[in-house]
Amino acid sequence: MYNVYVEVGSEVKVLCEGVAGGEPVEWTLNGSQVVSSTLLHLNSTRLEDRGIYTCRSLSRGAVIQQVHLKPGYPPSPPDIRCWAPSYPLKALCTWSQMTETYLPTQHIITYRDRDYGVTYPCHIIPKSPDTLCEMKNLQILANRPYIVYITAINALGNATKPMEFDLEENVKPDPPVNVRVVVKRGRQVLEWNHPPSWPEPQHFPLMYIVRYYWGNNQGQGHTKVPVHGAESLPINLDRFTKGRTYHFQVSAHEGLGSGKGSEWSQPVSVIVR
Repeated sequence: MYNVYVEVGSEVKVLCEGVAGGEPVEWTLNGSQVVSSTLLHLNSTRLEDRGIYTCRSLSRGAVIQQVHLKPGYPPSPPDIRCWAPSYPLKALCTWSQMTETYLPTQHIITYRDRDYGVTYPCHIIPKSPDTLCEMKNLQILANRPYIVYITAINALGNATKPMEFDLEENVKPDPPVNVRVVVKRGRQVLEWNHPPSWPEPQHFPLMYIVRYYWGNNQGQGHTKVPVHGAESLPINLDRFTKGRTYHFQVSAHEGLGSGKGSEWSQPVSVIVR
């Protein structure tokens, strides 16, 4: 058995080879007859025509040939997005196929400095989704973008899409972790830890924004407080309304304001009594 790839809407012809002269044969799909002829002919292939076609001798009952018909589409240029959660050591890229191909499709991602010819592969990260890769060997403050190329390949064709990637403009830390409320010297303090993926906080410090809200007012009525050079914020509960439950979240930002802030951390809640 062998595979026959065909673009949806195209004509396909498969000849049953090895048939003795005059021997009656039929092509079947899932046990149902398609045609009583040595030639399997589909004028305009549909996705519904996918399957294993069997050419069988009507006189001997023997299987002469089998083909796996796989209709689909050639790939379109994929959509790709890159960001740097581990600035300046590496960046990540993720991608998606804009249109479904219905066929196995491979993606190859490479990147290079715009002004120099060295090209590097973007490596798939072990135990990660197969649509996530890692760029290394990046130069900070290069004042020029990288060019990222993504190529989608399947049995019906290929498509390539280039994208400019500026490292500083696409800094985006991961959210802070271990957000908690602790009591120190009789006062409640909101504390957190920098994201583990941020490699050198002592050399590339982060700033943080804390937001708090009560009830389900996450999208409105919240207050944001910037925090520079620290991973904690005292909470003065006397300013809050008694009986309400307040939720606190923290977002990390590159200390000089490059790129974008992280997503908000998981909320930690405090009941004001």
